[in-house]
Amino acid sequence: MISVLIPTYNYVCSELVHDLHRQLLLSVNDFEIIVAEDGSTDQQTIDANHGITELTACRHIVNRQNLGRARVMNFLVNEAKGEWCILMDSDAKVVDEGFIKKYIDYTNEDVDVVVGGLVNPDDLPDKDATLRYKYEKAAEQYRTAKYRTHHPYKRFCTFNFMARRNILLEVPFDARCTEYGHEDTLMGIELQRHNKNILHIDNPLMHLGFDDNKTYLKKVDTSLRSLKRIEADILPTTGLGKIVLKIRKYHLSALVRLIYRGCHSMLLHNLISNNPNLTLFSFYKLGYYISL
Repeated sequence: MISVLIPTYNYVCSELVHDLHRQLLLSVNDFEIIVAEDGSTDQQTIDANHGITELTACRHIVNRQNLGRARVMNFLVNEAKGEWCILMDSDAKVVDEGFIKKYIDYTNEDVDVVVGGLVNPDDLPDKDATLRYKYEKAAEQYRTAKYRTHHPYKRFCTFNFMARRNILLEVPFDARCTEYGHEDTLMGIELQRHNKNILHIDNPLMHLGFDDNKTYLKKVDTSLRSLKRIEADILPTTGLGKIVLKIRKYHLSALVRLIYRGCHSMLLHNLISNNPNLTLFSFYKLGYYISL
């Protein structure tokens, strides 16, 4: 049995579910799709998602409390009945009619986790989402199946992957990740520590959830605060963390904070503009983190 698990927060994912449902009917005899609202506050969105219950083998669970990404994924895994679980973000779009079958083909292989990857739209989806879009497009070089295969644990991503349910029960997502960010990095570390094998393949979903620049910056701030709380476990494994450790080693934190605070207004002005600079974005994240 295959369980498709989709956590969502104030996002209508009915089209995604319909596309997956159609493919599942053609590919497997026994399946389920479970969508879980993680404290969604928009009743119209909740009602729209509830329409999936008209499809066979589809469930819609409304959690009024926001569990956070890690705990809601653990919740879904516990709800699932399948031997294999396919987890994905709700702001995804199916771009290949063979998406489900590609995953099914690996269920008889000696593998614990299969990561399908993601792609972005060719064109800017929202004129106010330039920062997120520019950042995601620049990151595409690190998201090819070939690159991910050379860095299997470091490039683990929760956006679109399949895993044996017993593995996800044995190695659950870290419940400390109650806010945005880093649950996938921590999971990659734990999968490596438990000697679970990860296969990276070319089976992407398209990422559609592009926040406007101001909203995205707030999410980035949240993720940096989350990183600060768990830095002992994760800092040396991240690009930002390695720079932070060098700055601390050479006692440059005070200088970085001074520069960051002095140009904070300029940074914000650029990053919420229609043409944000990714180098300035990197310094913004560094300065924010050092200032925490």
